[in-house]
Amino acid sequence: MSSGAKPRVYDILARAFSQEGVKTCFALLGDANMNWAAQLAAQGCRMVYVRHEHCALAAAMAYARKNADVGVATVTCGPGVTQLITALPAAVRAHLPLVVFAGEAPLKSGWYNQELDQAPIITATGAAYHRLHLPERMPVAVRDAFLQARRERRPVVIGIPFDLQNRPWEGPATLPRPSRELLPRPSPIPPHPDDVAGA
Repeated sequence: MSSGAKPRVYDILARAFSQEGVKTCFALLGDANMNWAAQLAAQGCRMVYVRHEHCALAAAMAYARKNADVGVATVTCGPGVTQLITALPAAVRAHLPLVVFAGEAPLKSGWYNQELDQAPIITATGAAYHRLHLPERMPVAVRDAFLQARRERRPVVIGIPFDLQNRPWEGPATLPRPSRELLPRPSPIPPHPDDVAGA
């Protein structure tokens, strides 16, 4: 984003991922995720490019297991999303927290060759699917996806139509609190005296 230019929705989405502490993303790019990925990389995220969408998810699974943190991957819409369904059940059964940024076909297109209903495909694997179609709510929805991945320890795929990603940002200037700040604080066992006094 050039200085002085009005940010686009994909700029804010990249900032929302950055605020969640995303430092590494495994990616196979297409028209529905490339602008967001470029902005995420510009904010210091290490992008690891792979040759197949299945590999992006498998690498994010390994990252989540090794680092005990949310693994992040990105794919484009349609066939890019269908390529995830072999790896997703393994991630679900392994209780791995993952967030996948997936594009969706543009909403304003009368016909688009990669359009398909992605939600039933993803939910059939046991993963969660969130359609993000309200730009002003997208930062909260991204935070909630990370929160769900952390709390439920399962993959969450977010689908965002790429015509919405390209719109000028009209929402609030500040981002919501990151998901880590909403998780309950682990307490020692036995309880700390301060926690007992607080209760």
